[in-house]
Amino acid sequence: MVYFGHFLLLPFQLPDRFPERDTPMKQGDHDWQRLAAAISIEDALPAKRHNATARPEHQLQLPLGPVPCVGAITTAPIVLLLGRPVADARSTAHDYTFTPARWPLAPIHPQAPPALGEWWCPRVASLVQLFGAQHVANSVAAVYLTPWQTTMFDERLRLPSRARLLELGALAASRDAILIMMQGAALWTEHPAIASLPAARLVSTKSWRSTELSRRNLGDELWDIVRKRVEVHAWI
Repeated sequence: MVYFGHFLLLPFQLPDRFPERDTPMKQGDHDWQRLAAAISIEDALPAKRHNATARPEHQLQLPLGPVPCVGAITTAPIVLLLGRPVADARSTAHDYTFTPARWPLAPIHPQAPPALGEWWCPRVASLVQLFGAQHVANSVAAVYLTPWQTTMFDERLRLPSRARLLELGALAASRDAILIMMQGAALWTEHPAIASLPAARLVSTKSWRSTELSRRNLGDELWDIVRKRVEVHAWI
């Protein structure tokens, strides 16, 4: 057995490059765990080499395990393209095993691990005020370009898993989701399926420093589009 973080996988049981398009993958399910396990194996040595010379804020928290995405990545109408999952002193390897039923974006559940809830809840608060937390949990998902928790995103780091994460973003691009680039915008457009999206479906926030989904950070026009897409999303 190969053990890394909290995922187990036999060495020869690597999944395909990315899940089939009709697979309803979401945080913590079987496909998510298989993808995370494959990332653990292929990134292991390059990640260790990176940590040997990286600045403290760019150190990858390898014992916490990889986080390829959060939320219902194959069905959510709003998909955030982020640089990396954030770690703090309270983060544990079990944070992303919290997967309450019918709450794909588990970090905004009232009982979510504090390190996750305190990061995510303020960022979707404007939508939660309008539609409730559970509806938003089924309507918003995110993919991480670097799937390892760090304090700061290092745009220069390129791990073997990069191809998988770009494919995961392209999976969202292949349906009618709106992709919002919040970190590493130029890096996400390295995938042609993402770069070729029309302007109405590949958008950026007003401030690259902010990952908040709000009228202030999206602007009036984009906020109204996002709000309407979330409002009509049918998940029950």
